[in-house]
Amino acid sequence: MTRRSLRNAAAAACMALAWVVAPPTPAVWRQLAGAFVRPALLPFTWAALAEAQRSGDDAEYFARARQLLDLMPTWTDGHAVFAYRLALDERRAAADPTGADAWRRLQTALAWLESARADAGRREVELLQTMAFLPEVACRQQPALAERLAAGGGAAALADRYLAQAERLRGSPEVREQRTFLAPKLAAGLLAAGERAQALGVLATAISRSAEVRDRQLATEWATRLDEVRRWLAGDTDVDLGAVYDDPRFEPLWPHLR
Repeated sequence: MTRRSLRNAAAAACMALAWVVAPPTPAVWRQLAGAFVRPALLPFTWAALAEAQRSGDDAEYFARARQLLDLMPTWTDGHAVFAYRLALDERRAAADPTGADAWRRLQTALAWLESARADAGRREVELLQTMAFLPEVACRQQPALAERLAAGGGAAALADRYLAQAERLRGSPEVREQRTFLAPKLAAGLLAAGERAQALGVLATAISRSAEVRDRQLATEWATRLDEVRRWLAGDTDVDLGAVYDDPRFEPLWPHLR
């Protein structure tokens, strides 16, 4: 028997022993089944999502998005981008003078992200920070929504609910100031989805949130880099992005700045 054959036989024996000592749970069986099913379903799901987006049918688009994310429940970045796209729909904002539709969409988006927490694992804190960020971005886009939220303490009070949960999970108050550092990745996801205005809203909110960073030098530098990106995306192509390209924290945005 060759050395490779011996290794294979030993591995098979170990697997058989593990199976006897700790047989797979129903959850493991579901994960194994999903691993085989996903590659077959994902191309069709992506194609259906693209078709729904081209048709302009928002209800169909988000139904397809949920179907896609059900196949990849731990993809928290994907959940964030789709939820932000739902909450920050500029076309609807223009026809929503009272903010009622914006409020409904915000609640739906936050509920969507809340449901993603069960599968977020170690990224649950980041997901909560993303949820805390969304009300402020939405109010910046739709002033009528800000007025509607004012009675309950405004967007800040809504954000505090999620930040408090993040603090309990992390055991540190630093999660509040760290949310501004999520902006490059979140903005990049929105840009990849063709949502430039929404990405600009995220960057503008992150610039204001950078005031929470206790290291004042870091806060100033971070806000300056964010503003350079924001200005370039807003059409000021004379902005010097050298420092942005030198900062690896902005790497998700690099492909969108060329």
